Amino acid sequence: MSLELEKVAMQTRITCAIVALTPTGLETALRVKEAFDRPSQIYTLPKLAKEPVCPLIGSPKKAIAEIFQQVEVLICIMATGIVVRSLASVIADKATDPAVLVMDEKARNIISLLSGHLGGANQLTQQLAISLKSNPVITTATDVQDVVALDNLAKSVNGWTDDLRPSIKIFNSYLAQKKPVYFFQEKEWVTDTRGLIILNKEELEDILKGDLPLIILQTKDLERARPHQVLIKPKPYILGVGARKNVSAQVFREGFELFCQRVSILPEEIAKVVSIDVKKEEQAILSLVEELSCSFETFSKEELSTVADKYPQSEFVKKMVGVGSVALASADLASEGQVISDRFARDGCTYALAKVKIGR
Repeated sequence: MSLELEKVAMQTRITCAIVALTPTGLETALRVKEAFDRPSQIYTLPKLAKEPVCPLIGSPKKAIAEIFQQVEVLICIMATGIVVRSLASVIADKATDPAVLVMDEKARNIISLLSGHLGGANQLTQQLAISLKSNPVITTATDVQDVVALDNLAKSVNGWTDDLRPSIKIFNSYLAQKKPVYFFQEKEWVTDTRGLIILNKEELEDILKGDLPLIILQTKDLERARPHQVLIKPKPYILGVGARKNVSAQVFREGFELFCQRVSILPEEIAKVVSIDVKKEEQAILSLVEELSCSFETFSKEELSTVADKYPQSEFVKKMVGVGSVALASADLASEGQVISDRFARDGCTYALAKVKIGR
């Protein structure tokens, strides 16, 4: 990453880059940034760049390829051929490549070029097309046929794993061809079930005996895996926690179980546990993280202070760790503001729930 790009990324925490190569394209880029709901940075040729627009470093082709590797979304306002030639050597994998959108300099058409499902390019194309009154161009077969895609379904519940990769082409082909694909979910995690045949628990038992195409959303493993059956384990939640020093693992676990009952979730739905950095070695928290087989992330008091004022404060906690909200503030930071519960406290332990932000 060039020094200039790194400086911009650090200052603005951009997740989206908008690149334009002409004066008219630059005007459209400014419209796109205004309509877009993510932190964005505009890049253009050095002769056109004026603050806050950044100049492209080096040749446009090399600069676009470099930017592609640093962002979650790349919007190119130029000919599609330029974009294809610029990215040909750096495209890696549909699970990691950013969403790439291409539009003409007057935004008459917006093309979802790359990572339409997992990267979210199709959805972003539709959103921008509405805002800019443009024509969205989406060519993925499932979207053309107005059916849900397996990768989109998995992504929507934070259930994507590389184990699903071999099934994507097969199941999306079935769905695009309107062939029967059966679907069961343990809870109502998913509402977009276009093209799927919904099963109840009793019907599921019969389908499990055969080899018909079947997608299952549940937190437990299947007793026996069969061909053409796909298991997705939803993990849509982040758990923010706080704990008094040296609290027992049993007390902390009991509080967590009560919290799960209160917010009507299963422990297996937790994707990540988060807290303040002074608790990174707290054994009760680490024990729960190990039991849930999830990741654990901590934030500094300075980081938590940027969002703590949104939530009720504890003067005692502030005196102890330097910030008055731990569970809620850490859940807020980790989810980018998608907190969905109040703070629950029991025996010196605190818990809060947030939704995983879908997308990269």
